[in-house]
Amino acid sequence: MSHSLVTSQVVRTAGSTRAMRTYLAVATGAGLLDWLTKLMAVSFLPENAKMFGDRFALLLVYNKGAAGGISWGPYTWLLNVCVTAFAVLMISIIVRHLAKVDRRASWALGLVAGGATGNLVSMLAGAEGVADFLAFRFGDSAVIANVADLALWGGALLLVPVVRNLVRAIRAERALKEQGMELVQA
Repeated sequence: MSHSLVTSQVVRTAGSTRAMRTYLAVATGAGLLDWLTKLMAVSFLPENAKMFGDRFALLLVYNKGAAGGISWGPYTWLLNVCVTAFAVLMISIIVRHLAKVDRRASWALGLVAGGATGNLVSMLAGAEGVADFLAFRFGDSAVIANVADLALWGGALLLVPVVRNLVRAIRAERALKEQGMELVQA
């Protein structure tokens, strides 16, 4: 094997290892922050809302449903656990590959996996449901979330430019293949 191929492989492996370390650190940090804030909310929040202006309050509620409180009847808990565990596994598998296209993927996927894991642990830990305590009011409606939800949403938003770069990379690769085919046919 030539020196440049060995060097190239070492650089790719180091980048892959760095991407995985970043992903694991972000996921662990998001999961731990979620756990800590849920513990504090359950321990210290009063029974009624603690208002901070017109649009934000601390209000402890327990979500036994899926995202947004959606219910699938008696199978809601089992489906939540299975789908969430499967999603975290799939994210863990693709993070190295996607980080080759865009380094932000490690952060974005780490936030998504950390948030999903935080809510998964809450589902597994207590029959009362997942503690939500950050209430945001928008007109006549309100959204009540937790730090895991914020991590999930933030990670999803960070994935937008990553996916854009992935689409560009796929298009560039297709263009190169098409040019190669045209050269062979000519």
